[in-house]
Amino acid sequence: MPRTGRDHVLATRTSVIDRYRQGETLKALAAEYRVSDAWLKKQLTRWEVPVRDVRAARILRAQPKEPSMDEQPTTCQTCDDLVAAERSARTTHDHSRATDARVLLRRHMDTDHRPGRQ
Repeated sequence: MPRTGRDHVLATRTSVIDRYRQGETLKALAAEYRVSDAWLKKQLTRWEVPVRDVRAARILRAQPKEPSMDEQPTTCQTCDDLVAAERSARTTHDHSRATDARVLLRRHMDTDHRPGRQ
């Protein structure tokens, strides 16, 4: 049985909260999960997550961000391929593929890039 956007948000609650706290906008999250902004705002409030007002969101957007994975220099072909896959997916607004590429890249970095493993 396919999940609705609301079911997906509820199932990935921790991820949604973390992404929102890290600065992702309510509007972007709502669009990705295909739920309304109002419903997602209500859920965040229920989960006792402080919801940013317009002023706080502007301040957050004005702060310098950490370099994304595609801005960090890499020397590994697998890393380069996964970064390119994420960039391509974001360009076509395919958030699922972009997330998959990020997850695979982090797994690859955790396993293949430990000190002494080359």
